[in-house]
Amino acid sequence: MSLDHTRLVRVLAHRWFGAARDAAFAFTATVVVFTVSDGYPTPEVFALAAINTALVFSWCLAADVYDVSHPRVATPPLGRLVRGLVWVLLTYLAVHFVTEGQPERRTIVFAWGAAAGSLALAYFVRGVALLWFQRRGALRERLLIVGGGNQATMVASRIARERRLSVELVGALDEFSPRSSRLGPVEVLGDPLDLEAVVDRVRATAVVVVANAISWEAQEHVIRVAANRPHLRVFMVAGISDLLSSEVVPARDGLPALVRLRPAQLRWVDALAKRAVDLTAGVLLLPPLGLVMLVALLSGGAPRTHVVRVLGRGGRPVEMRLLAPGAPGSLRSRLAAGRAGKLPALASVLRGDLSLVGPRPMPVEPADAAPTGEHAAEERRRRLLLLMAPGLTGPWDNDAPGGDGSLDDLTYIRTYTPWTDLRLMVASLGRVMRRERGVPATRPSRSPSPAPTREARPEPRAVATEQPNESR
Repeated sequence: MSLDHTRLVRVLAHRWFGAARDAAFAFTATVVVFTVSDGYPTPEVFALAAINTALVFSWCLAADVYDVSHPRVATPPLGRLVRGLVWVLLTYLAVHFVTEGQPERRTIVFAWGAAAGSLALAYFVRGVALLWFQRRGALRERLLIVGGGNQATMVASRIARERRLSVELVGALDEFSPRSSRLGPVEVLGDPLDLEAVVDRVRATAVVVVANAISWEAQEHVIRVAANRPHLRVFMVAGISDLLSSEVVPARDGLPALVRLRPAQLRWVDALAKRAVDLTAGVLLLPPLGLVMLVALLSGGAPRTHVVRVLGRGGRPVEMRLLAPGAPGSLRSRLAAGRAGKLPALASVLRGDLSLVGPRPMPVEPADAAPTGEHAAEERRRRLLLLMAPGLTGPWDNDAPGGDGSLDDLTYIRTYTPWTDLRLMVASLGRVMRRERGVPATRPSRSPSPAPTREARPEPRAVATEQPNESR
């Protein structure tokens, strides 16, 4: 079942539909609140409900709450909703001040509470309905990748693994790959200059452009298509490593249509939540640590643990204590090779040097191993991984074939939420229960950076190349 490009999608995406939906919820909630309250006669209840509904409808439209580009996003625009509710409350207070106490303060509280509660309920019902449709194949984002080479392949692979996004990859456009070839998990459907025809043919609703993997001519064409197709959502990835470790915010300082890139950083609330999760889960893992150390004690041999010096947040060297392997084939050796072998590092987690979930730790290298020439690009990428404390598990701990998990780690840093940590810890626990072999605790030592794919391909047009982000 597919409802894309139908009248239903256009109705659901229209701002007047969103306003009417929220107004209906506001009317119902207001009637219920004032009906169960004492002292409000029936005519006054419906009059107050009508006033509250009109205010909610007007201010939600004025605050531009509704994303009219598509109806597929289940997350509400929280900032705009709050702004609309603030204006509703200020209107009530202004009327209360001008009319010298009419309406009463309790009426203002009831009316504004009904407005806030109705919007919360409306977006909850909306989210559940969208998830119901998306689980059945409807209202899904049909995504087209524009670009080629290693970076476009990494972007496509990352999107394909995130099944919870309700995104379907429908193909890729690459000016240097033959049609019907493969770009990671998707098929190459043509050239970026064929974007409009391919979008119509595969019914794509969104496009992700890997900017430094296509020519300037192709970039210009894609931007022109984005400007002329309001219902096609176009996103741009401008250098995978730099962008995934940066935060993109709109510039609203009277400038032209610009976005600003700034270093990614944890909000203090997120940092506090992450530390709380580390302390709570770290204490809960102390009994399993005691069991592992008991096994190491009974197995004999010395030393029972060994210390690896790794780079902590900001590049500060910290100690990571791991279980030392025992005799080949012994229980201690199997524990050391698995995820249980990292449990002795809980002391560093409780001290705050490491985290339970984070980027894969990098070993401290000798001073004479400083990168030169061909290592410069990899060194920049490795520095980005130090924006957050390394973890005992993380997105890299997934037994994925090849690579060292850098892309997954950069995406984790850029999109961090406390729920991400909980989800990754549950996934790691599941791998322990299935007795899967653990990924080595530290990232491989610095290796020569692979040559960019585009340099090995013919370049019939001027190519946009990735520039180092020196501002960081």
